[in-house]
Amino acid sequence: MKDLLTRRYILVGAGGAAVLAGGAFEASRLLGKRYAPSAYDDLLKHLEDRDQAVAIGESVLAETGAFDSKAVAGKLRGRLVHATWEQAASEDAAAGRILEAHGWVLPESLALLCALAAKASV
Repeated sequence: MKDLLTRRYILVGAGGAAVLAGGAFEASRLLGKRYAPSAYDDLLKHLEDRDQAVAIGESVLAETGAFDSKAVAGKLRGRLVHATWEQAASEDAAAGRILEAHGWVLPESLALLCALAAKASV
């Protein structure tokens, strides 16, 4: 009887730990910061820190003239057809496609993505 109670407690404890771990994961996902939906969410979802990207994007926008969000989104989507974000950024740097904005030196793809984030947050 003592072994049965011990196994039962172990199983209940393991099940309880699994439920708590799942609850913690879902809570962080549900309670995380949310942003207003935009037409560019398929691109913006790749940003780890969207608030920081908005700050960088505002600097990019201040340095550039006219900014056509639809055209930029189309350009970025076109680059991502056959490449990941990391590959696109590496290709930009290798080809010399770099933008500077208030001390930030960024591959063009990342700078444009940050600018899109800034436009979407308005």
